[in-house]
Parts: sequence; C-alpha cells; structure tokens
Amino acid sequence: MIELMENLDDFAKSDLDKLERLAENFRWINLNYENLKQKYDKQYVAIKDGKILDKDSMLEKLLKRLSISNYDESIAIEYMNN
Repeated sequence: MIELMENLDDFAKSDLDKLERLAENFRWINLNYENLKQKYDKQYVAIKDGKILDKDSMLEKLLKRLSISNYDESIAIEYMNN
C-alpha cells in the first residue's frame, strides 16, 4: 500500500510539473503578446519552453504537425489577432 501511495505521489508531481511548464509557456505568451500578434497576426502559435515551435492559420493543421493528443508536451497554443 505504501508503494502505491508513493507511485501516486510521483504521478501527481509529474502532472503538476507538466501543468507548471504549460503555465510558464502561457505566461511567456502574455509577456510577448504584442510582438507576437504583430508578427503572427491571424495565426495559431505553438510555444514550448519560451520558444516558438510552429505556427499556422489553421489549428487542425498545426495540431497534426505537432502530433498533440494531450497536454503531456506542455505546449501552449494561442491565436494571435492584431
């Protein structure tokens, strides 16, 4: 039972770390929003670790290229509208 609790704690910490990285990426977008919307107007922009991974005017195409199926990659995506 103790081993199970430790595994659950590790799992929760792992998820919390992923969510914190995702939050950091959204904070980065917020801090850089004015520049991003000027450069990437009417496009979805994918950010990971404070870097632009990819962009596209169609979300479905962007998601397909990134192969995102869940939040495990901690990639923030925001639509830029100037």
